[in-house]
Amino acid sequence: MERLMSGSQQNLEREAKMLEMMASHVGDDGIFWVPKYTDKPWLGPVENLPYANVHGQGRMMRAMIAWYQYTGDPRWKERIDRMVDGMDRLMVAHKEDYAYFPTQGWIPEEYFRSCYLKDKGWKDTTEPENEKGGEEGSLFNHQGHIPGALANWYVLTGNRQALRLSGELVRFLTKPKFWADWKGGEYPGVNGAEHAHWNGHLHGHANTLRAILEYAIATNDPRLKQFVRDGYEWGKQHVLPRIGLVGDGQGCGCGRLIGLAVKLTDAGVGDYWEDVDLYIRNQGSEMQFTPEDIPRMRELVAKHSNPDPPQWYKDHTVGTNVRVVESAVGAFSMGYPPNKRNWALCCSPHGNMGLFYAWDGILRYSDGIAKVNLLLNRASPWMDIDSYIPYEGKVVLKNKQAREALVRMPLYVDIGTVTCAVGKKKVQPEWLDRYLRIRNLKAGDVVTIRFPMEERIEKWTSPAPWYGIPKFPVKEDVVFTFKFKGNTLVEVSPPLWDNGWMYVDRAAKYKAAKAPMKKVRRYVTSKRLKW
Repeated sequence: MERLMSGSQQNLEREAKMLEMMASHVGDDGIFWVPKYTDKPWLGPVENLPYANVHGQGRMMRAMIAWYQYTGDPRWKERIDRMVDGMDRLMVAHKEDYAYFPTQGWIPEEYFRSCYLKDKGWKDTTEPENEKGGEEGSLFNHQGHIPGALANWYVLTGNRQALRLSGELVRFLTKPKFWADWKGGEYPGVNGAEHAHWNGHLHGHANTLRAILEYAIATNDPRLKQFVRDGYEWGKQHVLPRIGLVGDGQGCGCGRLIGLAVKLTDAGVGDYWEDVDLYIRNQGSEMQFTPEDIPRMRELVAKHSNPDPPQWYKDHTVGTNVRVVESAVGAFSMGYPPNKRNWALCCSPHGNMGLFYAWDGILRYSDGIAKVNLLLNRASPWMDIDSYIPYEGKVVLKNKQAREALVRMPLYVDIGTVTCAVGKKKVQPEWLDRYLRIRNLKAGDVVTIRFPMEERIEKWTSPAPWYGIPKFPVKEDVVFTFKFKGNTLVEVSPPLWDNGWMYVDRAAKYKAAKAPMKKVRRYVTSKRLKW
């Protein structure tokens, strides 16, 4: 996905080998297997191999769907069709009108207990009774991806087996017993289970809500669309959602929320571009390790080096100390206080996917109309967008193909103050809700949009400890003062964490009233993935 954004070919040969390796693990039976390696202790006891991780089926299918669109290679289609059939026949327990993946396998350890063994199948196919019975205490966390991937595959190819199985899984995942307090509701008079209210694993619930939405889009089910909207609105209240600091603060959490918000908006279920703008300008990008973080990471390494690391670390069997800091650049942090001091295999890909979801949502083009949803930089075959925000209230559109542009103004912009010019000619602003409409454009036209860029202060309170137990990735029960320029957080007081460096450099970085300019080579693609 990020190659589509950047055009980068860095390590492409290595990536191709990884893809070839992973694709080879899709068996003739259609199951994505973890094969019988004897030199990879992190895969669990050798006697249990090969096994199939439920979570891995959904992730692999989503990855292959992206690669099928990216390459057009029919071999990806054959593999995905095979996976649909394999999961349907072998891994899923079918009931009257619904289906589920059992959670009780033969391996008792966390992350392995819900694995399907090739020579034994499931240990127990009893239907799960609540949402807390899966990996990381969440049934949704390891099953949530799959019905969405299946629904997307139907939309792309018309595979009706995928649609049927997706529907069966969605009917299971939307059972009241998995949502809220399904007997009484969390508030008097509210049936929370019918409105996707939930408490628990942010990532699992975000994945599942997105999957339900994807099935609802495939079948045009308005009830399910509203269910997902209610669940998103409920879930985004957690911790400090104004800046996208949600759940346990992991970098992947914000990325998942961005994806769900974009999907809901594209489906016409709501307008969440304001949320996406706030998320991506703050937690959705602040959680990424950048070259500027290297000195601080080196300082952390010097302070916290283990004087006696385990043998597997010395042997580089699982860990390594070779160029660790440099290799972390581009990854996303887990985010627990006080610093961006660690990362995880889930945070880096899903945090980076949040960048892609936002990038993809910046611009939509159809029938000569360019719709600009986010005032962020973007180069495209139809129109280039140069954003001077948050330094200046200025956006420049360099038209290539559009005859009309619709440009959304964020909520902090008073539309009465907006000015617009095509070339040197001033244009009277015309509005469709918060979208500035610019008509009669020609190739080569340069549109300049200006508005005041002002700082504002907002106060937000972090949650109190949950039943007296510290639980949240910020100081708890504290009133924070946020200073914004546009939707960019430039200063927070007190700091979110003691001795942490997140957001501390922003006041100086964004102090200037003129945007710093840098000459870069920009990549343009006309391809759009249906993710």
